[in-house]
Amino acid sequence: MAKVKTKRHSISLDMTAMCDMAFLLLTFFILTAKMKVPEPAQFDVPSSISNQKYEEKDLIRISISNDDRIFLTVPDQTLRREMIDAYANTFKVNLTEKQKMTFELTETFGMQKSDLVSYLAQPDEIRKKFPQGGIPADSTDNQLEEWIATAKAVNPDLTIAIKGDQDANYSKFSEVIATLKKRRIYAFSLVTTLEAKPSNL
Repeated sequence: MAKVKTKRHSISLDMTAMCDMAFLLLTFFILTAKMKVPEPAQFDVPSSISNQKYEEKDLIRISISNDDRIFLTVPDQTLRREMIDAYANTFKVNLTEKQKMTFELTETFGMQKSDLVSYLAQPDEIRKKFPQGGIPADSTDNQLEEWIATAKAVNPDLTIAIKGDQDANYSKFSEVIATLKKRRIYAFSLVTTLEAKPSNL
């Protein structure tokens, strides 16, 4: 007697839910990803075997470029807004609301006080090419101290990190450290790149 073959049915998969999930994940990553803001100078930092990472929350970073310009980086946008309000009031810098909003969106800056108003008044494209000569930190005109004092007044729990190019002049590091000591800040981190740990350690 002939064997009866059962009819095979093709399997149908509904991919709608998977497509929805893929788009939801894509949207999530786009909205939560933080774009890397281009820095106004290049920093070739020295290496070390330390693998300790610093948190950007409650942090300000002082950077020294290879041509000895000093920059200040404030990763937290809310802190930047509080700092520019306090700085403008304390040091009598006349800034419009639009200029303060521009500063709020500026993560890294390095200019003297006299150039700040002009810098913040420029359109985005011109600001990207604006010559930033660095924040003065010498004994005759220590504007870096003004910014640090302002930041600490706004948030006393701030931590300080120093990021220096390996070709920067040591005297600039001395100026920065002297400024921190003047504000009675004796604890700070040094930013380095990670190198391979020696096999004998």
